[in-house]
Amino acid sequence: MTSAHQQNFIAQLKQLQNLAQSKFGIDIATEKFINDDNYRDLVLNELGLLGDSELNAVISALKQPAAAATQAEPKTDGKKPLALIFTSITAAIALGVASYTMFAGKPEVVVTQAPVQSTEQAPVQTQNTTTVSAAPAAQVPAEVQAQLAFRIHGSNTIGEKLAPALIEGYLTEQGASDFEWQQGDVAVERELHYRLADKPYYIELHAHGSSTGFADVKAAEADVAMASRKVKDKEVASLKEQYGDFSQVGNEHIIGLDGLAVIVNQNNPISHLTTQQLADIFSGKISNWRELGGASAAINLYARDAKSGTWDTFKNLVLKKHSAKLSNNAQRFESSSELSQLVSQDEHSIGFIGLNYIVHNKAVAISEGEQTAPIYPTRFTIGTEDYALSRRLYLYTPTTANMFVKNFAHYAISYPGQEIVADTGLISQNIHVEQVQAPLTAPALYKQYASQGQRLSLTFRFEFGSGQLDNKGKRDLQRLLGFLEEHPQKRVVLMGFSDNSGDDAKNKTLSTQRARSVATELNARGIQVFDTQGFGEALPVANNSSVQGRERNRRVEVWVL
Repeated sequence: MTSAHQQNFIAQLKQLQNLAQSKFGIDIATEKFINDDNYRDLVLNELGLLGDSELNAVISALKQPAAAATQAEPKTDGKKPLALIFTSITAAIALGVASYTMFAGKPEVVVTQAPVQSTEQAPVQTQNTTTVSAAPAAQVPAEVQAQLAFRIHGSNTIGEKLAPALIEGYLTEQGASDFEWQQGDVAVERELHYRLADKPYYIELHAHGSSTGFADVKAAEADVAMASRKVKDKEVASLKEQYGDFSQVGNEHIIGLDGLAVIVNQNNPISHLTTQQLADIFSGKISNWRELGGASAAINLYARDAKSGTWDTFKNLVLKKHSAKLSNNAQRFESSSELSQLVSQDEHSIGFIGLNYIVHNKAVAISEGEQTAPIYPTRFTIGTEDYALSRRLYLYTPTTANMFVKNFAHYAISYPGQEIVADTGLISQNIHVEQVQAPLTAPALYKQYASQGQRLSLTFRFEFGSGQLDNKGKRDLQRLLGFLEEHPQKRVVLMGFSDNSGDDAKNKTLSTQRARSVATELNARGIQVFDTQGFGEALPVANNSSVQGRERNRRVEVWVL
């Protein structure tokens, strides 16, 4: 190849690099393009498939001198002809990464060409990419494999059943097909392969526990975090600079509710426990069932693993609240299903799991002390969050997430997404109406409304130390509007409650103010409220001796007539 041909080749390569980058965001490694025939052929062939006329003209021009050089120049010392000619060009870019965003809610598609060293080389994975390693052209033609749409990591409670169902529902709505789950080497790791717009993609699902979701987002190893607990302040601070404020409604998506059920074997006569008794049991202070009125047998403790959001919830709602620590005799499990199965086979065992995993066991009623009545975990008591061990389930997405990820999170909290939540055995946030019997200790006006009306399966709660609705409450307003639009004949009654801090008169005033603040939000959206009432510290659903208990008691119930 003459000097003029060399200069022409370099100019054409630069033109190809500029077009690929400006039009499709594709970087081409200069030295690799020159030195590696397989890489060069792969790049030219893949770019040719994009169907761009400008690219095709440059590709055609580049193929001609390359072919001529192959015929005219003998190989020396095993080096490729172009490598001999252009050894002085060393502008190296490690890998060529092609990425472009598809519109109409479709995923980011990433195509990566990796250097081929041997047919046994394993693909290299980088953030949001799957490397396609091509065998030598003489053996196997290069093929574009399934591309990574997004990675969702975290809670086993969500990841075992709910997340797969939500992912499939979302993809079906997008027009995807040919779903195939592929199991990884680890039991809680798998991939969903599918086709969308006649192209192959996959979604990575790892369910090692809530804490791992936030850690993996921070490490750029996950795009969505699943959590069966609220993000911690230290996690918010750690993620904020790069990924946005995970405590805000745009990043925090409450996708359903779950009750942390305390389960015993069906043959166990124990029917209810206080949170103090639970703390004593799981710390080992109470070690025999006879201390609780049961058989004379040692209590076998089954608990979730340390990375689990289920464990974190139990630790905070039970152990930490009563200054207790988990006994060293407790057996720990990463899988809720395995824990549930073992309790069903052990008459002297006790464990804690999500409501969806009770299966062949018996859930006991839980109270927070003598001030509150024992409440069983039911869909309604968990939906209203009156049950002592109810909890919220979350997806967290970075502010910088692409639209495909954001649309998935929105789908999860939408009406069809919430129907999927219910179908998987968890508690949907879609509104249901229930005839509720007022407690004997309820105020007279409360009993009157309870006898005439029905309670909705949502309860408004507020940010700590403020009169502002929390993130769930903000979205529940929209759900309530939708419900009332479908039932325009219903009249709304809002009944507020407080904790027991302060005197009775002040608490009644505060509870009334909370009810009226919700009424104001509804009025601003065109909904007239029939009545607002405040009952102060009456009818506590939690123990006022704890911060969490006081937060749960500060609430507004929604009733309709």
